[in-house]
Amino acid sequence: MSHNIYLTGFSGSGKSTVGKALSFLTGQEFVDIDLMIEEIEQKPIPDIFNCEGEEYFRAVETDCLKKISNRTNLIVSTGGGLAVDPVNVEAMENSGCIIWLKASPETILERLNIQNENTGIDNDRPMLISEEPLERIKKLLDSRQDAYKRSHAIVETDRKNVEVVAEEIHRRLVNWEK
Repeated sequence: MSHNIYLTGFSGSGKSTVGKALSFLTGQEFVDIDLMIEEIEQKPIPDIFNCEGEEYFRAVETDCLKKISNRTNLIVSTGGGLAVDPVNVEAMENSGCIIWLKASPETILERLNIQNENTGIDNDRPMLISEEPLERIKKLLDSRQDAYKRSHAIVETDRKNVEVVAEEIHRRLVNWEK
């Protein structure tokens, strides 16, 4: 398997955790675009949004994707909004397989709340800062549906643990290559 595997989907859908598990199963290197951006910018994503704005963040995100798409044999966790830009989708399509990790808005909110409790960082997802986070998730998810649907495969993550999701993706990839 020499192509890249791009995991896309909303924040809290499991891209990073599933990506690490899938990397272990396949032996492919794991890359998290959000972590790559934080390393390049030397600050956390919320600070990038606050100081530089979303447009700047999206430009850095696209630059990172371009670098990644020139490599092979990677498992890539994309940012939740990366797939909205058709240029990004084309880069992923030309260099690999796109897997949409799909979760319900309720599951997403639950997972993000657990992440916030575990990290002690509240509102570290700039796109989700809202008085009514579930409604904000529903609205953003709805606006991104068409972009996510361009994926080669959809894997539901509700009520599934990380290993089950990673194994399901691995099975699909093996069948996809045949």
